[in-house]
Amino acid sequence: MKKIQIVIAAIAASAAVSLQVRADEPVPPMPDHHAPMFAGDMGQVPPFHGPDFDVINDLEQLRRLYSLSGRPGDIVAVYHEVLDKSHNPAVRRFAYDALAREQLKPADPAAAIATIHASLEEDLDRANKPPRAEGGQKPGVPHP
Repeated sequence: MKKIQIVIAAIAASAAVSLQVRADEPVPPMPDHHAPMFAGDMGQVPPFHGPDFDVINDLEQLRRLYSLSGRPGDIVAVYHEVLDKSHNPAVRRFAYDALAREQLKPADPAAAIATIHASLEEDLDRANKPPRAEGGQKPGVPHP
């Protein structure tokens, strides 16, 4: 019994010493900027900002409130309403993904698959559109 207490005391002492040594180490300074994580990364700009984030945040809050109030299925109608009203690609993608997750909860994979297919069709249509010319430039004319 005495040996176990000595071992525990030794482990505790070594842990305390180790933590103190780590606490005394200087913290490296944070860089002023970070390397882009992906093409189009805007650096120090927070990744979530703007009206599309506000809509997505509201949807998450509504989902949580419906769930807490015992009416989790009511959020499905809200997602459909958002899809009817919004033309924002980020908001629509979020609504489609959230709707598919809700449709899988009662184990309706066919509805979830149909929802993701609808999202895929929109994404393909948007991806197939030619990019808009910037600043009144005619298509095919190089930028100066």
